[in-house]
Amino acid sequence: MSATESTNSPADGRGSASGAGSLRLGLQAGVTLDARRAIYFSEAQTLAVADVHLGYAWVQRQRGALLPVATPDTTYSRLSALLSDYSPREVVVLGDLVHQAVALPAVERALRALGEILAKGMTLTVCQGNHDRDLGVLVNQWSLPMRIVSSLRVGRYQLHHGDGEPDVSDFRLDSADAIQVIGHEHPALRLGDGVATAVKVPCFLVADEVIVVPAFSDWAAGCVFGRDQFLGRVARCAAFHSAFACLGPRLLRIPLK
Repeated sequence: MSATESTNSPADGRGSASGAGSLRLGLQAGVTLDARRAIYFSEAQTLAVADVHLGYAWVQRQRGALLPVATPDTTYSRLSALLSDYSPREVVVLGDLVHQAVALPAVERALRALGEILAKGMTLTVCQGNHDRDLGVLVNQWSLPMRIVSSLRVGRYQLHHGDGEPDVSDFRLDSADAIQVIGHEHPALRLGDGVATAVKVPCFLVADEVIVVPAFSDWAAGCVFGRDQFLGRVARCAAFHSAFACLGPRLLRIPLK
């Protein structure tokens, strides 16, 4: 699986730890990575993000942590911009839509606000993650416009959270292995100047059979590739050959092999 030229940048997709980068980058035919931490499947008109963790601050406060609740949340503005640019037919959350599925008024407001930014005709599908265990109860209780599934097939791609043990039989399509697209890991890279300055940035990780999507939440700490251990078996067993660092409004490909 190799990157191709971006539709809005002269970058050739080969990439390195330097260069201008671009907002969007075609990973292969019909699949676009977006620096705003999203992946788009053009044939199915499906936009996917991972690990949104709505209600994080309120849930943590309920647990006793004194987190600020007035911190600006860019989740909705960033997602609205993506919806405006791609006009998808379906929006998929690759698990952990909420930080915890508890019946707090703030969690209800957060979920309703998400539904309000969807345009007419768009559907919202959540591939249930480990933080979404009781989300179905809240969806029914509050009559929220979303469906919850364990996984979703989009062409030759199998979308799921990535926290469980996948059934091999679920990943076959016309005698070829499907490519798994997951979240869960909150992948990140630590980039430095080789002297004294380093920064941690979210990233996509790509192997021949797996794509890991970075966390959409700004609260996500990030699992640094090459330093931290992956949480799930899918990522642990993958041989990643490329990372795509999300550097503000641009993507930067970094070979891992």
